[in-house]
Amino acid sequence: MKDTGMKIKLSVKIYFVVLVLISSLCGSVSAAGPWNYLRQLPAADSGVKITLPSALFIDAVAQRYYVVDAGLGQLVSFDKDGKFLAAFNAGGELKTPLSMARTSTGVLWVVNRGDNKLLYINPRQQKVQHYQPSYPDGTVIRPAKVAVDAKNRLFVLDQRRGAILRLDDDLRVVRNYSGDESFRGFVDFKLKGHDIWALDGLARKIYRFGDGNQFEQRIALTGLQFPVALEVDTAGQFYVLDRHAGTVEVFGPQGEKRFDFLGKGKRHGQLWYPKDLLFDWDQRLCIVDEGNVRVDILTR
Repeated sequence: MKDTGMKIKLSVKIYFVVLVLISSLCGSVSAAGPWNYLRQLPAADSGVKITLPSALFIDAVAQRYYVVDAGLGQLVSFDKDGKFLAAFNAGGELKTPLSMARTSTGVLWVVNRGDNKLLYINPRQQKVQHYQPSYPDGTVIRPAKVAVDAKNRLFVLDQRRGAILRLDDDLRVVRNYSGDESFRGFVDFKLKGHDIWALDGLARKIYRFGDGNQFEQRIALTGLQFPVALEVDTAGQFYVLDRHAGTVEVFGPQGEKRFDFLGKGKRHGQLWYPKDLLFDWDQRLCIVDEGNVRVDILTR
């Protein structure tokens, strides 16, 4: 009877330990968020070569991906299923491209780090022009990122001042967006409808701008090592890419931490010094993984 009792107690303890382990594992899966690996660009067996992906542009209308390859000075396009379409270098004019945007008329704007200028590229006319925009006081703008809104208005992130600038058709500054007294400089921004969402990486803050120059919302973030990119989903959650941690950190609309996923490494499901992230037309999450030389596409 004594041995039987000891066996029962041992069985109960083992059962309890198993329950704890299962609970812990389930909690970890839940904390990782509902994202699963779908594919990478370019596919590992495609034979398409890129060496330093710096950004991604998504054409939601045509459902195409454009990978900006700073290493080989090219823009590489893929269809909605990740099939390679073309590689374009504007006749050799692209020198360390960092960012690109495409208007509804097919015109490309590219940040060209080789000469620190904005490139205007009209593929139909086979025209490439280099521009050096500046502030009204003559200070030269050092473009880092570029975007266009639904009205084809041009927005540029100035690396020197960390400000987001809206430029007119003559590339004159007509709007200047910056933060509060603790502002350290924006590192990324996304255009969402009438709003501009901007990430101040060093200050760990997100700003929202509406129609005016002044911010309308400011959200503080915690628990980040080196945030470099921002996205906003349809539920108002913030996805922040941490370059040093190799993670995507997800925050609620008021900045409350919800979960994080991925991690630092070189396998699928890991990131090695990632650079950018954004959602595509189906709200799949696309991450520019500079160190692993690929773009990972995740789906729910």
